[in-house]
Amino acid sequence: MRISLPSVGTLFMPKLATFKRLYPDIELDFDYSDRLVDVIEEGFDAVIRTGEPSDSRLMSRRLGSCRRVIVGAPSYFSQAGVPHEPADLTRHGCLLYRFPSTGKLDTWPVTRTTDMPAIELPISMVTNTLDPQVCFAEQGLGIACLPEIAVRQQLQDGKLITVLDEYNHESMVFHVLWPSSRHLSPKIRAFVDFVAENLFPF
Repeated sequence: MRISLPSVGTLFMPKLATFKRLYPDIELDFDYSDRLVDVIEEGFDAVIRTGEPSDSRLMSRRLGSCRRVIVGAPSYFSQAGVPHEPADLTRHGCLLYRFPSTGKLDTWPVTRTTDMPAIELPISMVTNTLDPQVCFAEQGLGIACLPEIAVRQQLQDGKLITVLDEYNHESMVFHVLWPSSRHLSPKIRAFVDFVAENLFPF
């Protein structure tokens, strides 16, 4: 089975290892990428992605959701100060994510009043995968906006703390998608059922 997951999907590995123990005869081929893959043309059996499905050739099933959080290290905030409202972000070093499929920078999920101008985030670092954002944030090199599941342990350990929570109410929704077919193979059905029942809550 060829399966594509976003880079944050590495955090699902313990549960996918359980799937492998339940179905030891299913050969698994994992591809980690944040780009928008063509499921059918690239020969994937199933993909896990965020956002609303838009490809009419695919079936989909909702898996669950998680918050996006704006985080930084205590050492960073002790030096640079804590942002208390979205406009304060203009005075901070921001660790930004660039979407591989479009080349556009991620927009951070902070609500603004109607009279508040758009916030242009100062760029300290740009990457197209999550690991450098997590690493730089832990090292006190700036603020990052990340899926909560990617930094849950760091938040529990106090290595990172969240800011602007009262302005941030956005969640990421995860779906599993697979090619539409009248005859769904047993292995794909087993995978879809397993991730739908077990991947969330994370």
